[in-house]
Amino acid sequence: MKHEHTGNFYVRSVPLRGTALHIAAGVIAFGAAFTGGTHAVHAQPAEACVVHRVDGDATISARGAGSHVATPGLGIGRNATLSTGADTRVTLTCPDGLEVVLGPDSTLTVSGLLDGAERPFGLRLMDGIAGFLFGKTGGDGVQVRTPSAVAAVRSTEWAMRVQDRATAVFARDGFVFVGASDQTVMLKPGDGIDVTNTGEPGSIKQWGQGRIDMFATLLGPDW
Repeated sequence: MKHEHTGNFYVRSVPLRGTALHIAAGVIAFGAAFTGGTHAVHAQPAEACVVHRVDGDATISARGAGSHVATPGLGIGRNATLSTGADTRVTLTCPDGLEVVLGPDSTLTVSGLLDGAERPFGLRLMDGIAGFLFGKTGGDGVQVRTPSAVAAVRSTEWAMRVQDRATAVFARDGFVFVGASDQTVMLKPGDGIDVTNTGEPGSIKQWGQGRIDMFATLLGPDW
């Protein structure tokens, strides 16, 4: 087994096995649990996501650590940024059973835990599109910020798209709380909302199948 430290990145040179491989920026914690009594399960640190799948060209960068090509098994630490090229999709595993699918021409930054170890995990979608899927439990949840809005959830499936600083949010399953201009609204399954680039929220609407299909096409089969 070989480990290589690269600033905000951590590479563990072993084969990736589904979403059970948990790698951190700068640290790996070995859990006491076992799968089938023979394979140790690695506890995923609260400050990191891990690249699970890459389809296309993507890079991970952080101040003082340079840029690295995004490859499966590469950990993304706090304040590191993942950027995708055209026709690219990257799937990440993050804390609390969260999976993130980043679509083409998108930029996502890992904020890590917000205001202490018991606060939600934070991400920033600065441009492009991302889909989010939780497992059966959402733990302390996640907060995703864009230039014009913030979405907070604990356990659901939803997607966000940022274009020219304006934000569109769609709830496929469960409930999504969206905040903009000191207002907070709740999206139910099938609901979507558009927030202008100045942070003004529009009305909640049930999205038509055409717009839902457009999001699904951009995000691909992992979402």
